[in-house]
Amino acid sequence: MTRIEKRLLILWFALAFVVWNGVYDMRMHDSVRGYLLETALAQAGLGRGVDIRTVLHRGQVDAVAFSTAWALGVFLAGIVTMYIYRRHVFGRNSGNPVTRKAGL
Repeated sequence: MTRIEKRLLILWFALAFVVWNGVYDMRMHDSVRGYLLETALAQAGLGRGVDIRTVLHRGQVDAVAFSTAWALGVFLAGIVTMYIYRRHVFGRNSGNPVTRKAGL
């Protein structure tokens, strides 16, 4: 693995980590919002209340599943990109990208 490929791998991993955190935060935010809405409706007498542990547990399971799926998708896209890059750069000649660019 070349130095460029190592850097690309680190960057794709970092991007997948950021995506995981972002999606997790959005899904947990939606769960808390749903809990607050149900609680407000219960206080207004328009619905029955919900237990916060139940709502947040379901929200956490949902958030972990969605964020992991999205992060794996991004990371897989990165791995495929690196594979295509490697085939393109090291394709025809004996593994030397300099001779390929020079047409030798």
